[in-house]
Amino acid sequence: MDLLDRYLAAVAALLPKDQRQDIVAELRDVLLTRIEAREAELGRTLDRGETEALLKAFGHPIAVAGRFGPVRGLIGPELYPFYAFAVKAALGLAAVVAVLSAGIAALKTGDAYDVVPRAFYAFVSLGLGLIGGLTVIGAAIERGWIRLGRSVDWKVSELPHLGEGWNVGWGGNRRSPLKIRLEALFEAIALVLFILWMSGLVTAPWMVGEVRQGLVLAPAPIWTELRWPILAWACVQLAASLTSVVRPDWVRARAALDLVTDLAGLGFVALFWRSGRLIQVLAEPRVADAASLQRALDTSFQIAVGVAVAVFAIKVGIDLWRLARGRRGAGSGGA
Repeated sequence: MDLLDRYLAAVAALLPKDQRQDIVAELRDVLLTRIEAREAELGRTLDRGETEALLKAFGHPIAVAGRFGPVRGLIGPELYPFYAFAVKAALGLAAVVAVLSAGIAALKTGDAYDVVPRAFYAFVSLGLGLIGGLTVIGAAIERGWIRLGRSVDWKVSELPHLGEGWNVGWGGNRRSPLKIRLEALFEAIALVLFILWMSGLVTAPWMVGEVRQGLVLAPAPIWTELRWPILAWACVQLAASLTSVVRPDWVRARAALDLVTDLAGLGFVALFWRSGRLIQVLAEPRVADAASLQRALDTSFQIAVGVAVAVFAIKVGIDLWRLARGRRGAGSGGA
């Protein structure tokens, strides 16, 4: 029943959490009854292709989940889940574009305080425009003005394998592929900005700045010494994020990449600890409070190192657990 479990898992991922277990149990009974009736009619067990055809005839998982939602006039219950999915993706895209455009504008003007309002207004205007366009398209599809034809063809065997945790017994507590993709996308954007800063293509205003006349904060020499190893580390982490964007079901691949970067992260923390500081205070001799500021920064750095060690150690344990879990589920089609 691999196809049936995969089909029900795809439906479960789109259902409200408080109703998910009951609805999926009901759907399982309905589909098993149909499978048994078809097998009795043929006098034999259905093969994989026949099972897939029966499930496909029942409806796309998004459309099936939509049958259990509230009735909507402009966009029908079967089309609404597709519409809601598109709106969430559009809002994610609008957020990414807004943040990037505001960040680039801030880098050009040198005004970092204008980033938040600029990003907010860009997100609102672009997001509302995209939602309006999707609503018009959805209403046109609902009324038959736009015909999709074979563009909506799909296969049960091509649905993402979400693992055993999506079975009815668990009640579906895992994150949906869409949420995994969006989180990985934002992580990738942050890493790209970090790579641009480390490579010297952009200037990070939070690392170099004049606190007041004669008192400047600058990166410690350790950043220059470890520039290329850190760049390599960030590129591997970026590959892990992009892996989750493209294939959120590749749990073992992402866990393996995360394990490499987290172990490397522990190594970097050790090197930073030996260096003694991340930020150094550059001051003219006449500035009296430069030494006290440096001590405060060094104390904050020591506390941060302790927290970083704990975080990376916990992440390594989680990565090892995900790898072990992935091996147990590898036989059912997971990566």
